[in-house]
Amino acid sequence: MNVENETSDEIQNFVDFQNLVYPPAFAAGCFGLTTRRLKDIEEEHGVNIRRVARGSVPSRAYTIPDIFEISALRRSLNQAKGLPRQIVVSTFVPKGGTSKTTTAVNLSIYCQLAGLKVLLIDNDPQGDTSGTLGYDPDLGPEDLVEMGIPADRLVDGHLGNLIGPLLRMRPFEEKTLDQVIKKPFGENGIHLIPADAYLEDLGVPLDASNNSDMWYAKWIEDGNTGQIPGCDLSVYDLIIFDNAPSGSRLTKNSVAASELLLCPVRMDKFSFRALIRLHDWCARFAKEYKFAPAISAIPTMFKRNRSRLLSNLVTLNELFPGGVTDEKIYFSEDYEKALDLGIPLMLWKGANKATLDAARDVYSEILGRIRTLANEG
Repeated sequence: MNVENETSDEIQNFVDFQNLVYPPAFAAGCFGLTTRRLKDIEEEHGVNIRRVARGSVPSRAYTIPDIFEISALRRSLNQAKGLPRQIVVSTFVPKGGTSKTTTAVNLSIYCQLAGLKVLLIDNDPQGDTSGTLGYDPDLGPEDLVEMGIPADRLVDGHLGNLIGPLLRMRPFEEKTLDQVIKKPFGENGIHLIPADAYLEDLGVPLDASNNSDMWYAKWIEDGNTGQIPGCDLSVYDLIIFDNAPSGSRLTKNSVAASELLLCPVRMDKFSFRALIRLHDWCARFAKEYKFAPAISAIPTMFKRNRSRLLSNLVTLNELFPGGVTDEKIYFSEDYEKALDLGIPLMLWKGANKATLDAARDVYSEILGRIRTLANEG
């Protein structure tokens, strides 16, 4: 079932991202441009955008592939820049419901629109990141047929199919990157390595191996240096792992491979306890590995003028000095609505402008930190 009306209350089986259309103002906002400047870029470089009738005047109507095509064009013109070297990022907080997946997905989209080439890896066997992008890990081929969902939405590979062959124990069928990867928004959009429940089995050979927390780092290094046939990771500026809210072997591997740890944290009393656990977890990790990624703790679902939240924010800054973003993700029903519709907030034209602007400010700050790390290496 296609999504024809984004404001419909009906439960949709899937969202056809290729056929969603956007007005010029939204498309321009994705790049921080005026509609006039966006139109100039299209005319100067022969980008054809469909016209639709809006009243008596035809108006440009952009698809998601159109928007990402323009992003790729701007990069080729040096109007938007990649990174001087690849950066690996992980999300982690030892508590659910803190917006880790929302952050990973929307940051990936934001960075791709800003000129980076992004690989998003679902490292959680629950597959929430995959589901957010239209790949329900619980649906088999027969389910897709019955529900009228395209066959290419099948999750038929995950990180275990790529890393498993590096290990002595091989519980997974060996696959190339192209066989596993999904491209929900087309070639020029973010690329996704999805996950399903079988990814959890990767923990078994990891536990049994030497240097059990370093295999993701080895896979990335080998994939960047041409040592794995059919797995070229060097084309990506940014690799983002989205993790489960547990310090599992899979999570530790992703953190050990990362230079930046993103920690979206609610400021309520329950999430506040997670702050302490996160601080202690990071301290143990640093002691064990003599290394720790930089931290960006992101206050999420923040409400203004709440004394307890402000107090917790002070404590967060004390726990992670210099590691808390100045910008905040403010509470908004838009996040839940976007989730219900199956459209990431960064690509939902129904979102309130204030919600979008606040989120973009946070992701811009994080991208700034990523660029700093890339330039320091």
